[in-house]
Amino acid sequence: MTVSAVGQSENSRLSTIVKSTAIGTAAGYSLKYLWPVTKQEDDFNRRTVINYCRKVTNKQCVEEYKSNPNPSKAQDMFIKMIETEDKTKKDAFSLSNITKKVNQLGGEDSAAGREFRNIIRYVNETSKDMTKRFATAYHVMLKLRRPATPFLVVGAGLGFLAGFAHNVMKDDVDA
Repeated sequence: MTVSAVGQSENSRLSTIVKSTAIGTAAGYSLKYLWPVTKQEDDFNRRTVINYCRKVTNKQCVEEYKSNPNPSKAQDMFIKMIETEDKTKKDAFSLSNITKKVNQLGGEDSAAGREFRNIIRYVNETSKDMTKRFATAYHVMLKLRRPATPFLVVGAGLGFLAGFAHNVMKDDVDA
């Protein structure tokens, strides 16, 4: 057992509780952002976001190809596919429709067919990357939207209990 003079203690019993409560509160606040998103919080339709990202990417590519004064056959086919005939169809990017478009351009071995496949690949990769960024931003937004109070109360309560338990189990005796 350790004996020390009265008033010489650097850490009083109250300061131990205050410090542990403050640390618990900070830990609770950080847990707000570290805790995974639950199904109750996740209330958006992923399909809607994917379709939106595809539409934005398609419009961006169409605008880019339209700004070109002499678009290639593949670029022209892509513009027509997006703007006119396949706008109302859901299967514009289906394998059979893309194969049909490639065959209209001269087949798989033609330069226009390969370019059209590259355009489709580029659009798909770009929309996939954009979807990932949207999903990440959405999850961050969900965590920001969470109320902090429950996390702060739980953290402070656990910190208080830890400080109190530390004081109870302390074997120092003031003389």
